[in-house]
Amino acid sequence: MSPLIEKMLTLQDRDRKILQLLREQRDVPARKQLIDSRLQAHRESLKASQEEILKHTASLKNLEVEIEGKKDLIKKYRDQQLQAKKNEEYRALEHEIANVQKHIRAFEEKEIVEMERMEALQKTMGEHQQDFQAEEKQVLAEFKILEQRVGNIEGELAQMRIERTELIQGLDPAWLSRYERILQKTGNFAMVPVEKTCCGGCHMTLPPSVVHDARRGTAITTCNYCGRMLYAST
Repeated sequence: MSPLIEKMLTLQDRDRKILQLLREQRDVPARKQLIDSRLQAHRESLKASQEEILKHTASLKNLEVEIEGKKDLIKKYRDQQLQAKKNEEYRALEHEIANVQKHIRAFEEKEIVEMERMEALQKTMGEHQQDFQAEEKQVLAEFKILEQRVGNIEGELAQMRIERTELIQGLDPAWLSRYERILQKTGNFAMVPVEKTCCGGCHMTLPPSVVHDARRGTAITTCNYCGRMLYAST
């Protein structure tokens, strides 16, 4: 293999690393969003639990108000009984008191159910809180690693570009120009080996003359089908 081809392949290696690093750099925001989406799911679960507890807290408060109101009503009826002058009035008030006590018992039974429900909700919220805190810790750790990787990418890109600048010094402008156009078009390989009688890029069978020229390596030889630059691997 000629020194020119070897130098071009080294250049291609650096350019491919640069392209890979740039793709990785562009993917960073999406990766951050994906990581944060996991935390957001836990955040929403925790918020839903908190809202459910607020709703049941309000429900319990309303029941307490209802019970206290009914107790006040019984007290009012008791006071009226003390002032009753007829047995009929006394018995009527006693009947009203019994009805109110029945309502109180119903409210208290409902209050017990709501309190049991509240305990279950508080337990669930505690679990969601723990899950959220654990995920938040994990997400922060992954963000830190990602930020470190971003810094490393910038350093690697700078080094690759320095090496690239050194590699293109003294290269045949015709070879370099053709190479850069093909690399921009394909986005992967501009130079590929001849594999037996086939192009190493598109794997189409090449004309014998093209295979012969590629093996000589003294002039730019391209695939008739994909346009990539060809070289002999051995």
